[in-house]
Amino acid sequence: MKPELKLTDLDEKIWRNELADFVPDTVFDAHTHIWSNAHEGRNTQHDSPLRWEISLRDLDEWSRAIWPGRKLGYVPLPTPLRDIDFDGHNDWVIDQIKNHAVGIPLPVVPTMLVTPAMSKEEVETRVKRDGVRVLKPYRVFANDPRNGAITDFFPERFMEVANDHNLTVMMHLSKETGPADEDNLHDLKRFTTLYPGMTWILAHCARAFNSAHLEHSVHRLATMENVFVDTSAVNDTYSHYLLLKHFDRKKILFGSDNVAAGLARTKYITFGYGWEAYTPKEALEHCDSRCTFVVYEQLRCQKHAADMVGLTSSELEDIFSRNALRLFGKP
Repeated sequence: MKPELKLTDLDEKIWRNELADFVPDTVFDAHTHIWSNAHEGRNTQHDSPLRWEISLRDLDEWSRAIWPGRKLGYVPLPTPLRDIDFDGHNDWVIDQIKNHAVGIPLPVVPTMLVTPAMSKEEVETRVKRDGVRVLKPYRVFANDPRNGAITDFFPERFMEVANDHNLTVMMHLSKETGPADEDNLHDLKRFTTLYPGMTWILAHCARAFNSAHLEHSVHRLATMENVFVDTSAVNDTYSHYLLLKHFDRKKILFGSDNVAAGLARTKYITFGYGWEAYTPKEALEHCDSRCTFVVYEQLRCQKHAADMVGLTSSELEDIFSRNALRLFGKP
């Protein structure tokens, strides 16, 4: 299914009144996804928004609509679904990047999906042949997706390839507390020491959808030289504040998690040590209870956190584009 993008008057009002003066002229989106049902394989999750059919051109069209007038570039990641045609999907993603990026002003970075079933040689071949710069593992490929160790879905043989070729891994941490889990912190410290040639991007503010998981771990993550974070889909202002306060601002990358998550009409709310997408089931009589995009809620949080720490316009431009462009070799 390919959904139709329509901005409501609420979306337009939030953009015009709250975000247009905050989002810089250049936006390099370091966390996006594209997908084609041609590669569904044995996957039967037809009702999942991850199955929205979104090409690179669709992604660019939607991004230009929600950030009008901005100069754009992308890291378009494959969509990490189980039981799909992995070879076909990886081939299609590379074809999209190599042959359908005409008119996109900033770089479009080659990526590939990796699963534990793949061999080291298979990954290395694609890196050399296709110019892959970013590897995308995902926790659903672990035997225990909820409590998988990093190596359960991103084996060390892939780290060796990433180290040898100076690649980046887009890592969505597993375990209930994500970045606060002691095993995750121990493993990250060990792997960043063993494989200094690779870079880690810890997706979703190090998976701190709930800031409670980042409060004490951010200080330890900040000591790991080749660990970056992206800001995608996090609707917790304090998570963004903690990163701006305690993490190297040169290693924070803007990401949207568009299209399936970032352009969903909902908001991620936190409670206890959890989080969940929340959408009112019915209209509320005392307010406009319509939802805007997750990414607009994210940008609101980033704006509030930036104001709290006194972020400069130059630092804001770093986060929205220059940090990623430096990481991927385009200073």
